[in-house]
Amino acid sequence: MKFGRILLSLTLLIQVNLSFTQAKKVNNPLQEQEIALLNIITADSINPLNIQLKSTFFSFGLDTKTFKDIALIKKGKNIWIQPLGLGRLYKLEKTNNTYFLNRIDSTIHSGVNYKAFTFQLNDTLFQFGGSGFWHMRGIMTYFSPQTHEWELYPSNTIVNGYDDYLNIIKYKVDAQANKLYATKSLAYFNMPKDFSIYDIDSCFEFDFHKNTWTNLGATNPELIKVLQNANYYNFNVSDLLIFQNYLDYYWINFKKNEFGKITPQRNNIMKQPWLSLYTTKESYESIQFNLGSTAYLIKITSGNKLSYATYQINADDIDRSSIQYVYKVENPIAHFFFNKVIPYFTPSVSITLLVAFGLFFIVYRQRKKRVPKEVTARLNYNFYHSLTIIEKELLQVLYLNHQKGDSISTKVINKIIGVQNKDVLTQNKSRSDHFLKINQKYKLSTQQQLPLIVKTRDSIDKRQYNYGLEPSYLVFLEKLIESEKSIFDE
Repeated sequence: MKFGRILLSLTLLIQVNLSFTQAKKVNNPLQEQEIALLNIITADSINPLNIQLKSTFFSFGLDTKTFKDIALIKKGKNIWIQPLGLGRLYKLEKTNNTYFLNRIDSTIHSGVNYKAFTFQLNDTLFQFGGSGFWHMRGIMTYFSPQTHEWELYPSNTIVNGYDDYLNIIKYKVDAQANKLYATKSLAYFNMPKDFSIYDIDSCFEFDFHKNTWTNLGATNPELIKVLQNANYYNFNVSDLLIFQNYLDYYWINFKKNEFGKITPQRNNIMKQPWLSLYTTKESYESIQFNLGSTAYLIKITSGNKLSYATYQINADDIDRSSIQYVYKVENPIAHFFFNKVIPYFTPSVSITLLVAFGLFFIVYRQRKKRVPKEVTARLNYNFYHSLTIIEKELLQVLYLNHQKGDSISTKVINKIIGVQNKDVLTQNKSRSDHFLKINQKYKLSTQQQLPLIVKTRDSIDKRQYNYGLEPSYLVFLEKLIESEKSIFDE
């Protein structure tokens, strides 16, 4: 009986797990404004987008009892829908001009990622921060295609934050550098008595290569003032994050630690569509985003009627006279090196610099080792006069044969050192001893690294060795042999 109950429980558990892992189609029809928005977004099959939508206007056929906001993420032709506060993830599909959602996750948890900042980086969906269960999250998670669940992404510390319409934090994803930037962090002020929040006014950077959070420095008070009245929505253009403050447009470049205003000319061009679309007495819901260089202003009025206006934005339309710093750097030199110099060290540049440095080091060492000619002459003179008569004769014979382009044979050497009638072992040892002494005296006297006398195998009889002189020493050796006195005088 017990075994039957256990088997039944396992069967039900397996069925539930399989039901979650399989894609589930959401059959509820979409609303008019949802279809209109998707038509705008899907018309662009190149540019990425991540935006947060209110579920009162955009539910995409989902039951909104357990969430208030939806994250919409787009890359290329792929679009994902993530109800914030749930672990569920849906992929948008289109068949016969009809949109529908397919659930692709297997999570069952909920209530832990309200107001999370959702984005895509390198084909992976990430979520940072959020709140739930009386707790503000400071972690990074990612959606795993293998487990079909949101997994914890490791980091060195916790940085709290969430994506909210009222408590504005500006986030910027740098896909090229694999980094996430934030204009501030948040913390509960008086937990558990209440849920009041205070700001940590420092800019933060998360490096996905190193899995580390870095406090870049205190946020510029001028930027804090601008952000207090800023519009929630952003335009991501190249390295710039562009946002609106009333009728003025500002930009932030975290990488260069700069922020400022859009040029007055471009600002006038950008605010005209805004004024014409949103200046109305009727109530409406607004959404703003960009796809590439095209900015979209969306208005939804009663009856779910969606209208929009567009204009072009350009990363070059920045007012250079208004540039200020984003965050205060404690160590400007270190910041300049790691943020201004290191990013330009691409693999090709790094290899070129390493090769150039290696060549410079070799040349420097050679020049450092170079000895003045007068000193070299004296050292060679001392060496030559430290040799025995037999050793000098050996050098002279080696030099004369070198001038002829010949190497000296072992028979000639044996005769000079007087072992021509000895056995082979004695001859070998005697030759070796004489040449070893000459090379040792030369190294000690001149501090040169290469041996004076070198040996090579005979081209005909590989058992035999021929002896010659190191070519780089011939100039001084010639002077020594021809005139010892003239070397000394020099």
